[in-house]
Amino acid sequence: MKNLRTTYRFRFLLLLILFILLALGSFWLVQVMNKHTEDSLPKVARIEPDYFVEHFNYVQMSPSGLPRYNISGDLLTHNPLDDSFDVQKPLIHSLDKEKPPMNLRANRGKIEDNNSKVHLYGDVNADRPKTPKADNFHLKSEYLLLLPDDDVMQSDRPVELTLGQSILHGTGMDFNNSTRVLKLFSKVHGVFPPTPH
Repeated sequence: MKNLRTTYRFRFLLLLILFILLALGSFWLVQVMNKHTEDSLPKVARIEPDYFVEHFNYVQMSPSGLPRYNISGDLLTHNPLDDSFDVQKPLIHSLDKEKPPMNLRANRGKIEDNNSKVHLYGDVNADRPKTPKADNFHLKSEYLLLLPDDDVMQSDRPVELTLGQSILHGTGMDFNNSTRVLKLFSKVHGVFPPTPH
């Protein structure tokens, strides 16, 4: 009888060890399969912003190492999906000594294509003070596309421009700050005061 109990205990212990090994082996196999499945599946693109900077100010340099313009604002948010930046209250100052200085501000902005396109939205204002070669310039619109590499501003919305004492209104605009060539595309009207003699 004692021998029989020992035999049952031995068999039970052997079966218990076998089940434990089988459970551990199954757990290990599931882990290995999950890891290989995760590695083979495409990574899900991150949609939400991955970082933000409050009260930022950065300077964009030219290839020659001279400052070209600086952008500051209340909040800069990076979007990893398209590598763009959303900006709250952007303020842009041109710093290129060879071109007339220009200051732009808006309610919000979006910077994309490696800083080569800056979209400005909501109460957009652009100012260039009077220089010996050019009158003062002021622009108002609800949207403006700034191409800082080309020193060009474009809009497909209504704009109001002040050039010296002249005031122009139109829809659609292309302005090159370097050459000071301005084009308005439709619904253009303006007020030009007489030239003093």
